[in-house]
Amino acid sequence: MGKKKIHEVECDCGATIRGFSEHHAKQNLMIHKKASRKHKELLALKEKWLKQKS
Repeated sequence: MGKKKIHEVECDCGATIRGFSEHHAKQNLMIHKKASRKHKELLALKEKWLKQKS
């Protein structure tokens, strides 16, 4: 049995999300965005930075 090709998608927070197909990788990215503490912390920092900038 051959190895499956791994597809990778880059998240806004810098995380690399992997899946066995492009669709699977995108689904994993959506799960990451909903569940990842690191992703949520980065979004909060971006919002804070944008408020300070304006």
